[in-house]
Amino acid sequence: MADREALTAWAREHGVRVRVAGEDWESITYEATTSGPDGTSVVRRYRCVLPPAMALRRLRLTYVVGLCHDAGGAVCNHVRRVVPPVLSAADEAARHDVTLVAAALVEAERRAVCGATVHNLAVYTVQRAKDWRPY
Repeated sequence: MADREALTAWAREHGVRVRVAGEDWESITYEATTSGPDGTSVVRRYRCVLPPAMALRRLRLTYVVGLCHDAGGAVCNHVRRVVPPVLSAADEAARHDVTLVAAALVEAERRAVCGATVHNLAVYTVQRAKDWRPY
């Protein structure tokens, strides 16, 4: 899609909603999905690249959240980069918010694969992305 307005018009024409399919510090991807004539899914996406000043602000506010759970006797780890839902939140509130968002993302993406749920995930790290270093 050329822009968000074109995606919104396409979605309206097909009677579906536009949703946020993914986001990171530098962009937001919007998506609309409908069924095609043969029953297969037709997906349209638009990636909105944010202006540099906003992207840098979001990078400074992005967290890396590490979660783990037991998966049949082994430890299963999940790491997600999360931008706080409220950019103006204090650090403690932002850490809490990104932990909840990360757990929900992991459950939605991986529950069928490894059994991850919001209830069985334990947090092992919450750090600012700009400060995070892999082991």
